[in-house]
Amino acid sequence: MKGFVVAIDGPAGAGKTATARGVADRLGLIHVDSGAMYRAVAWLARKHGVPLDSEEALLRLLAETKIEAGREGILVDGVSVEAEIRTAEAGEAASRVAVHPGVRSRLVRIQRSLGGAPGVVMEGRDIGTVVFPKADLKIFLTASVEARARRRFEELRARDERPELAAIEAAIRERDRRDSDRAASPLLPAPDAIPLDTTRLTLEEQIDLATHWAAGARRGPGGMTPFHAASRQVVVNFARLGLKYRVVGREHIPPKGPLIIACNHISFWDPPLVGAWVPRTLHYLAKQELFENRVFGAMLRAYNCIPIQRGPQARSALRGAEGVLDRGGAVLIFPEGTRSKSGSLLPPRAGISHLAASARAPVVPARISGSNQIRRSMLRQVEIRLTFGSPMMPPVGAAGSREDGDAFARKIMDAIVALPAGTEEIRWK
Repeated sequence: MKGFVVAIDGPAGAGKTATARGVADRLGLIHVDSGAMYRAVAWLARKHGVPLDSEEALLRLLAETKIEAGREGILVDGVSVEAEIRTAEAGEAASRVAVHPGVRSRLVRIQRSLGGAPGVVMEGRDIGTVVFPKADLKIFLTASVEARARRRFEELRARDERPELAAIEAAIRERDRRDSDRAASPLLPAPDAIPLDTTRLTLEEQIDLATHWAAGARRGPGGMTPFHAASRQVVVNFARLGLKYRVVGREHIPPKGPLIIACNHISFWDPPLVGAWVPRTLHYLAKQELFENRVFGAMLRAYNCIPIQRGPQARSALRGAEGVLDRGGAVLIFPEGTRSKSGSLLPPRAGISHLAASARAPVVPARISGSNQIRRSMLRQVEIRLTFGSPMMPPVGAAGSREDGDAFARKIMDAIVALPAGTEEIRWK
């Protein structure tokens, strides 16, 4: 029976173990440190005098050994080795063992066997890309080299060791290079992994944020009315058969959990043309006036549209969208706040950063071009191109900071502009 799977990847010292353990404890899931398995293999190899650069010898050793993972940590032949493998030397040796494709393949089989009910929070360097590419939620932790080295320095000092900060920094840089350059399962974020930069976060803040995303993902993507599902299919068929239409980057959209799709807005066609290609239930923001007609208003509500007032009351009107995001849903928003009649991008409004910060929802930037020339697209003269970018971390703690909120809104617009378009160039500055 398949369980709920949270995949947490990232480089050494980014806080994976503490974050994954915290999320697992709060949600009642099993925590598995996949890196500890490589540490166990390295420890075992040194114990038996097996060279770390001999894949054949390591595989023979693995064939004679039983490695397990559970709530009590890593067991080798039924005996806990947690104390032996939690040293800097073991970590360095694990990186050398992990370069062997055969060793990785053997351990990946063990790791996949742990994905049953009730669920698992697994951390490592290839969990979202290799071990569980269809995980319910993928998070990629990062932090500056300096911050990671300081954390490891403090950790080792707490164990009465005498580490050197400069040496730790150099070792982390070398390990980053080795993990990223290796041929087998290099350290890379999955396309739909949500970045979590922990450089300026406390441990409690990063666990809170990851747990918030995981809890939302566990609630599921939400339902879709028959009218909504049928309408989406009509739009998809129209785009495929009636337009010169191209969609790129759908693999960047997380399948579950709170999510904001932020797109530029150049045509009345944008909401259905963008929303129909988002592979999960989506909610839309629509101006209040459109709901005044009872029939059309009922259709909009069946299409998951949320009424929103413009002007001074716009911020309070975003509460409907916050409610959707708090339940783990997804919302499409146009950061410019209105349609650009010229096709050029307009400066962003404050609503996008306020919504992302208050709901702590990651943002996927999207760029659409050509939708303001729908007739020419029907004649195959203009391509309508929709491109989705990589997820962006929300501005943690910036809900009350106007400067940080404005900076985040500009960052989103920069990300939209950086996405490839069809024919025309668009700017917002």
